[in-house]
Amino acid sequence: MSRHHWVILTLAYIGGLLLTGLFGFPNPHPSWLQWGLVILSIGFLTYGSFFLLKQPWRRCPRGQFWLIIALVALGGSLYLQWRIPQPHPNDISQLIKEDFRPQIVRVLGQVLSEPRLTNNQRHKFWFKAKKVEIIRQQTPSKLVEGKLYVTIPLAENQLIYPGQTIIIEGSLYKPRSPKNPGSFDFKNYLAKEGAFSGLKGEKIIFKGPEPFWSWTKLRQRIIKTFTNSLGANKGLMISSMLLGRRAVDLPPDIRDLFIKSGLAHILAASGFHVALILGLVLRFTQSLSPRKKLIIGIIILSFYTGLTGAQPSILRASFMGIMILIGETLDRRINPLGSLGLAGFLLLIINPLWIWDLSFQLSFLATFGLIVTSPAIQKKLDFLPPKIGSMIAVPVAASIWTSPLIMSIFYSFSFSAVLCNLVTTPLITLIIIGGMISAAVTFISPDIGGYIAQLLSWPSDLLLTLGQFFPRLSLSSLAVGKISLEILLLIYGLLILICFNKKCQKNWGFLSLFMVLLIVTPIIYKNITQLQITILNSRYEPIIIIQERGNITVINLGDENSIKYTLLPFLSQQGINHITSIIVPNSQDINSWLTLKPDLKVDHFFYSLGKPQENGQRLSSTETIMLDSTKIYLLNTKPFTLKWEISGQSWLWLNSGNNSYDLTPQDFSQPLDVLLWSGKRLSITWLEKINPKILIASTPFISDTLRQKLQNSRIQLYWLQQDGAIQWTPKQGLQPLLGNQEIET
Repeated sequence: MSRHHWVILTLAYIGGLLLTGLFGFPNPHPSWLQWGLVILSIGFLTYGSFFLLKQPWRRCPRGQFWLIIALVALGGSLYLQWRIPQPHPNDISQLIKEDFRPQIVRVLGQVLSEPRLTNNQRHKFWFKAKKVEIIRQQTPSKLVEGKLYVTIPLAENQLIYPGQTIIIEGSLYKPRSPKNPGSFDFKNYLAKEGAFSGLKGEKIIFKGPEPFWSWTKLRQRIIKTFTNSLGANKGLMISSMLLGRRAVDLPPDIRDLFIKSGLAHILAASGFHVALILGLVLRFTQSLSPRKKLIIGIIILSFYTGLTGAQPSILRASFMGIMILIGETLDRRINPLGSLGLAGFLLLIINPLWIWDLSFQLSFLATFGLIVTSPAIQKKLDFLPPKIGSMIAVPVAASIWTSPLIMSIFYSFSFSAVLCNLVTTPLITLIIIGGMISAAVTFISPDIGGYIAQLLSWPSDLLLTLGQFFPRLSLSSLAVGKISLEILLLIYGLLILICFNKKCQKNWGFLSLFMVLLIVTPIIYKNITQLQITILNSRYEPIIIIQERGNITVINLGDENSIKYTLLPFLSQQGINHITSIIVPNSQDINSWLTLKPDLKVDHFFYSLGKPQENGQRLSSTETIMLDSTKIYLLNTKPFTLKWEISGQSWLWLNSGNNSYDLTPQDFSQPLDVLLWSGKRLSITWLEKINPKILIASTPFISDTLRQKLQNSRIQLYWLQQDGAIQWTPKQGLQPLLGNQEIET
């Protein structure tokens, strides 16, 4: 077979892996209907490719070869499904009862990864369970297997090393699916990693001997040199820039800063790092023979791959780097696209699940963009010096190819990210090269390595300053909402046509505008037509979002965690960049919002209780807030009682807390459609007087008495803690957004 045949077969295999997305990865048990859809898709794509290619391409394969292509694609889908992790009958997760209640256990096993700091100020790591003892049960220890997600208090870390045997005491639990749209899917995350339960550790009872040698100890040697020389924050930042975020315990505030500024990629070991290493190797070995260059290059790249934890992006880049060295040794020119495709194929043979790893996807898209788009951009910038033109073309090309995927995952686009990358690229290059030299010297002499690291102090300060500056610019980021898979595929299809079709290259401006409209048009249409109410499940009280033709009202914010992990992800998913009004029971909640999200414009803040706020207005019981056709009234402050009317629907939110209460003086002669209640006790007498059609409860417990009363009165019940987020629209009425996703694994 020719080279073209092998390229087509490689693309068929990758296409077969991608088609498993129709199952909803990870889905170990797709239905026959889903399999039928995959088979039909393979047949359609295979025939469609043959039909489109047979005329313009004289070397287009014919006959039975296309059947082989379809079988390879189907084999890729089957292979990935076979590799999806599933709990074994003896998996430790099988010990958890169906009610998902945590159990106090002691687990003996082996540490699989280095501990990393969580946002809750605990250390997390992966753990291989071998034996478990259930405390408070008169049963002997059980032999088990399976992977655990473990968190422990900071004081209990004590330098745990991968491969070390320990015994942990804590609460064994099963992860739950998210209850709100846009929230982090912890259950899905663990399933992708082959873990089906977690352990909230309280203390380490036993620690086995430390390994004599490990990559961890080498990393700690480098990290210690940087932190001793530059301080904790700058030292950990440079260590992460050098070794990758997965290999360094980076403080959350610095991590969030780089994410907001669009520089998160520099905290992940990637092809950029490997390219710098390869450049240094070729520079310092230019007097040596090609064979010696190859040997030295393989040794250094292999060492760096192990030091960073053998991440998919590093494996890809190291493989391509070795291909370049082999080409120089054989005096042959290496095709960059060919080596990229071969690297992807080999890595996906080793682990097909990497096809759905975000870092793997972004690494390949960025590299593909550098190969096919960067030269064209640099050609347009030929009026600039070549080095400056290259410094501009590289981040722009990478952003063009990675931005659609980033927008579909994180629901936002950063305008300042490209500019920030352009300004900081020389600085980043200087820091990483200096860090590499310092790290290399550290293995010989930590003192001399520390002196070299001190030279990176002022570039690090400047980088942090720039990272803080760019996110503060107006319109630095834009929430674009949820992008459908069809639009995402269409955008990438147009990008490919612009790169490889001459007619499309001539009309690249029109096609670029069309791609922007594909993203912007749904946002504009939603602002013009959308009418809905969403009740999010927060830890203590519900968060209500009223969306009416571009007017956005948020009722209640909750604590800082609720804002950060519940409300803000939903606003991004909905493409909301401007809020008309925020109404909160206490003025202190306004400060929490301004601290976490000062860049999202809010026209009006209203509060019922608390100290006066310069940016807020106290809400009185005689005042009516008008937002388009929505009318909002404050009926009472203690307990906080708010009423609103929208599209002929009458809603009431009663935040009772632990307080006893009576009916407010207001007249409830008009029928109430929905009662939203949060607290620990709901008065049956109060419920009888207002007699709503629907009750939405945000409470940890619902008594049998209340359930019976609702059933007798034919009042429909939605329980946020069980049903998750609830949404109302005029056409569909009230319905759970995500449903009860807790199923037996």
